[in-house]
Amino acid sequence: MENIRNIYCVGRNYALHAKELGNDVPKEPMIFAKPTHALQPATGKITVPGTIGSVDYEAELVVRIGAGYKPGMTVSDIVDGITLGLDLTARDVQTGLKERRHPWLLAKGFLGSAVLAPFQPYPGEAALAGLTFNLIKNDTVVQTGSPLDMIFSIQQLIDFIGPRMGLGAGDILFTGTPAGVGQIADGDTLEMKLTVDGREETFGPMYVDMA
Repeated sequence: MENIRNIYCVGRNYALHAKELGNDVPKEPMIFAKPTHALQPATGKITVPGTIGSVDYEAELVVRIGAGYKPGMTVSDIVDGITLGLDLTARDVQTGLKERRHPWLLAKGFLGSAVLAPFQPYPGEAALAGLTFNLIKNDTVVQTGSPLDMIFSIQQLIDFIGPRMGLGAGDILFTGTPAGVGQIADGDTLEMKLTVDGREETFGPMYVDMA
């Protein structure tokens, strides 16, 4: 995690998730960022501020950038790793910020809000498109996602972010969360599962500590 530079995130990149929160489906990618201080590993105890109000889990596919962006680059040219992560969201804080038309940073960038599993090598275009992932909360599957269900593909996200904000080696991109988002509570157990080319990898268990 010490080599991660920028943390880019995509909001509302699954239509059903946008609808479950009562939001319009976006016409272009909604990009926000988290500070690197938000990072914590997806294993053992994950610490979440207990004084920030309700906190929601949002499981996401995360890709790692391995080269500096140049126009025309494909996903295979620029991505060198994939993993899963949790974009933890202080929902009460976010609601208040939206009402005041303020940026989301306080709701999305608090300490520990970017939970990240270890990266594995980029598996190739076909395997990336066909992978699936799940979030299991207290032994129940609560989220299931796939790049095939994204509103904006990873290629479209790279084409959008690269010329506007830049992409370089060490940057990571949380690509959006599928439907099924919900609140976490102290003592909850979370696991993330990634299936690529029929091979399944589990990250966790993680135990929520609302410190």
